[in-house]
Amino acid sequence: MRVLILGARAPACLEWARAFAAAGWQVTVADSLAQPLSRFSRAAEHFVRLPEPRSNPNAWVDALAAVITQQGIDLLLPTCEEVFYLAHGLERLHPLCRVLTCDFALLHRLHHKGDFAAMTAGWAVAAPATQVLHDRSALPALAEEAEKWVLKPAYSRFASQTLVRPSAAQIAKLQPSAEVPWVAQRFVAGQEYCSFSVLLNGQLRAHSSYRPRYRVGRGSGIYFDSCAPAPIRAFVEQFGSATGYTGQVGFDFIEDAQGRFHVLECNPRATSGVHLFDDQRAQLVAALEEQSTSPLLATEQPRMIALAMLLLAAPQRVFNRGFWRDYADARDVIVQDGDSGPLHAQLLSLAEIIGRAVTRRCGLLAASTADIEWNGQPLQAPHP
Repeated sequence: MRVLILGARAPACLEWARAFAAAGWQVTVADSLAQPLSRFSRAAEHFVRLPEPRSNPNAWVDALAAVITQQGIDLLLPTCEEVFYLAHGLERLHPLCRVLTCDFALLHRLHHKGDFAAMTAGWAVAAPATQVLHDRSALPALAEEAEKWVLKPAYSRFASQTLVRPSAAQIAKLQPSAEVPWVAQRFVAGQEYCSFSVLLNGQLRAHSSYRPRYRVGRGSGIYFDSCAPAPIRAFVEQFGSATGYTGQVGFDFIEDAQGRFHVLECNPRATSGVHLFDDQRAQLVAALEEQSTSPLLATEQPRMIALAMLLLAAPQRVFNRGFWRDYADARDVIVQDGDSGPLHAQLLSLAEIIGRAVTRRCGLLAASTADIEWNGQPLQAPHP
């Protein structure tokens, strides 16, 4: 069996590559970056460089179709935001192999933070009050009680533009529009949680949840403290029943002071919770088959991106014993079982992204996804 895993830049792709290799599959990884992380893992037998999906979605789908045909791919698995372009081209690719995603319309609803919040209305775990901003008309009223709100683009990632309880002056600078909508969501104080799940036709096949104990700013977690709150699993199961979703999906939650859970947003792709299955790799691959009887549950032990912990979290906590205890307790998700290639690849990938940030005149986080992200822009009809 042969699998093609997209988003080779992502640690999640590396995790899946190791899982499929452990299950005896032949693994090809692909990306539009030249030096992505997973390319250097011994779990990947082949690497394919693809066009940039954002700049030319049809050329990207054509390239995928060629790889699937040439290599006899049985399963195509996305890990990053290329999933939107993949779903857009699903009619072309689905006859060639199994594709682990669902239809574009559902992915769009989940990706738009306002539409997703509306979807959860009336659920046992629902989103805080949320309004979509298509123009500046609602901004003065929001500014009057700015401390009660969180504002963010309807299409965004890494919390890179999120304003948590902003000042009135910050709100006044916003320029929401029909093309670039924003959402205002009621602020809820409490403990943050994240989840990662695999669903097939709405049925939960694998599930993990964790506290992102250490982060890069307000955004991506780099330390994954495994836990299993029952309301989170119940939410994911209700989500599956309501949508019939197929693919990987992550959610962000917050537990308030009264112990009530609120769902904040959805990431219809792989998230860091996939690393919590690194001790059950063959079982994780088996969970992708329909005949699995019960969901695979994650390890109870923490995982981390060790290099990021040392470079980004440790400098402010050099003398913090609790930090070093946490570091000692967790397993690195990048270097495992003698597979050391990705250790050095992190630096190569970073150098390439820095180069892109310079040439495209944007920040590092923006450069890391600029070629694969989808922000609601219209897409041309895919080639037949």
